[in-house]
Amino acid sequence: MNEELQSTNEELQAMNDELRERTIELNDVNASLETILTSLGIGIAILDEQQVIRVWNGHADELWGVRQDEAVGQHLFGLDIGLPVDDLRASLREALAGRVPDAVVLEATNRRGRAMQCKVSAVPLAADGDSVRGAILLMEAFEGA
Repeated sequence: MNEELQSTNEELQAMNDELRERTIELNDVNASLETILTSLGIGIAILDEQQVIRVWNGHADELWGVRQDEAVGQHLFGLDIGLPVDDLRASLREALAGRVPDAVVLEATNRRGRAMQCKVSAVPLAADGDSVRGAILLMEAFEGA
């Protein structure tokens, strides 16, 4: 009985070590993704099929004053930001259907209350070429509308 417990304990330890290694790898990948999304210099929101925000980069935070931890998990149309998100419904429908709609330029208000124009592009988020898993919103602000 004692040998069985020791064997089981060793197996559990090996599984824990493997899980710890995979967690470190996943954290590294997530950090790299965040670095890439921030380096692009524009606001980025990645939405799932139900238009719930899954990724919100630092530039989106700067534009709208909504932190990542406040945005992730929220429905895009439930966010209180200075971007008229209702005007994006048609573009999002197109992107979620796998098509790339034309960019939309919207009158918006940044987090400081200043008027600006914001060019928003919606791109399908495709997992394997055909299967659309959501949409990517690219938001680029132009001050002084």
